[in-house]
Amino acid sequence: MVLMEAPPHGVNSKPQVIDYYVKTLERVLGRWDAQMCINDASWDTHFGFCCDIDEETSHELARLPGVLSVRPDLDYSCVKKDYSSSIIQLSYLSSSQIGSTLLFPVGNTEHWLVRLDKLGVGVVTKAQMVDYYAQILTKVLGNEKDAQMCIYHVSWQSNFGFCCELDNECARELAGVPGVLSVQPDKNFESENKDYGGLSLCLI
Repeated sequence: MVLMEAPPHGVNSKPQVIDYYVKTLERVLGRWDAQMCINDASWDTHFGFCCDIDEETSHELARLPGVLSVRPDLDYSCVKKDYSSSIIQLSYLSSSQIGSTLLFPVGNTEHWLVRLDKLGVGVVTKAQMVDYYAQILTKVLGNEKDAQMCIYHVSWQSNFGFCCELDNECARELAGVPGVLSVQPDKNFESENKDYGGLSLCLI
């Protein structure tokens, strides 16, 4: 499932919006493949589409301008898709895992805000920071792809940290990883406004 920003001014009708989605997807696939792999689309109040692509392509697509997030379509067989999900705050990833097993049992996870120590020079771009955060999380999960899947928000300029979806046991383990200042519940899960600079460093 791909969540998109509102189309450019003048792109209003359903055919125009669908063509806008196809043009976005063809930047990583080619036009014929882009047209063929889109299997659902939203074009009125919320913007986005569902498509059948591999993991590598999903990462490329997630980096394109206008793309808010790329995440697994958990309701693949459902006719009515939820393009208004609060997970719209995803700014990076996620890999396509349709058909694979879930990392955690359904209903067994919570959303956490992780604060990290300031980093040394050398890690400068957002992509590099996301990769660094994924490596931190990999120390707990044991798999970098799973770590990337769990992260849904990052802070990488003045304050360092990320938000992720984990079970309680993994969250406690993460709090003990060197460089991690705190792991606390993400009380503003549905908001882009995260407090990565808070003074409270209480571990869970």
